[in-house]
Amino acid sequence: MGSVTTVDAATSEGVERVLLVDRDAERADALAAAHANVEVRAPGDSAADMRAALAGADAVVNAASHRLNLPIMQACLEIGAHYTDLGGLYYFALEQYELDEAFREAGLSAAISMGAAPGITNMLAAAAVAQLETVESIEVLDAVIAGRPYDPDEPYVPAYAADTLIDEFTRPAPMFIDGREQLMEAAGGARTYHLPEGDGECVYTIHSEQATLPRSYADRGIRTVEWRLGLPPGHTLPLRALVAAGMASTDPVQVDGRDVRPRDVLVAVLARQGGAPDDPGALERLRAHVVGTSNGARVEIDADLPLWQNPDWGTDSGTYSTGVPPSIAAQLLAGGQALRTGVGGPEVILPVEAFFAALATRGMHAEISVRRPLG
Repeated sequence: MGSVTTVDAATSEGVERVLLVDRDAERADALAAAHANVEVRAPGDSAADMRAALAGADAVVNAASHRLNLPIMQACLEIGAHYTDLGGLYYFALEQYELDEAFREAGLSAAISMGAAPGITNMLAAAAVAQLETVESIEVLDAVIAGRPYDPDEPYVPAYAADTLIDEFTRPAPMFIDGREQLMEAAGGARTYHLPEGDGECVYTIHSEQATLPRSYADRGIRTVEWRLGLPPGHTLPLRALVAAGMASTDPVQVDGRDVRPRDVLVAVLARQGGAPDDPGALERLRAHVVGTSNGARVEIDADLPLWQNPDWGTDSGTYSTGVPPSIAAQLLAGGQALRTGVGGPEVILPVEAFFAALATRGMHAEISVRRPLG
């Protein structure tokens, strides 16, 4: 996903230089070799090293682990750069708000949680909220409909970072319901959605939309924010079996006289897997279902972004749709188009129309439903 971000930024008009900061020098050098305006730098081991690696950047995209969100944000404050990332898995996102005042005082903006989901999903919610006076609830989902049957003998490759995916299917899922945080069972709250691409079952997982949307729309009366993920069987069944077998445990086991954490082994093994098996018929839909009032009437709006496997993208739709948005966000921030300074979800930091216009030039088109009065 970081590779997609790099290429999109490097090939965008108005971007003079892309600094690619990565520990994997071999992969970074290979990427830079194809783009004259990409410069590879090593992150080093200290905060000072990180500041030196990022020096000269107008805006920084953190496509590394969410565990690095706060240190990289701090580095941005010290070098005077705007910031965006791919998400904070709820609790890290909440901690990022602690730097809000510092970013405001520095005249900088941090659009946190800016991938596909979270990210595009937040901006879909913002597009719907813009048509409303008050907001009652926001229901966000990401549903992937497989284009072929599940083969249990094919290699298992996580849909995205294994560490994040394991957390999503093992940690309690915070939801914002009836005006307060409520912890729900991981992979609970199953609901089947009847989408144009087909029926998809989606479940609760820990995610960042519930961290930013309630805060962003508190002044609109928001009472409920729910998030559900719907991955096809080929992505969920093997993982859930591994979790059930104890491979996600952090309690050490003895192997040849050494203490080994099963989760560390699982993440390492999954990291060395090759690319996911081709599924050119797979379809995905990001949706924000928003209920509120307009002209005194209670209405609901669906803001959708359908995705498919586009061969021109050179990668699967999930990777592309996650890697492109932070590039767009960084360019908007560096170009002075932020709605305000400080730390916030993309829904309150980035201009909705400019963001979706940029997405459209890259083959991703949002759809806003007709308002439907409720009883």
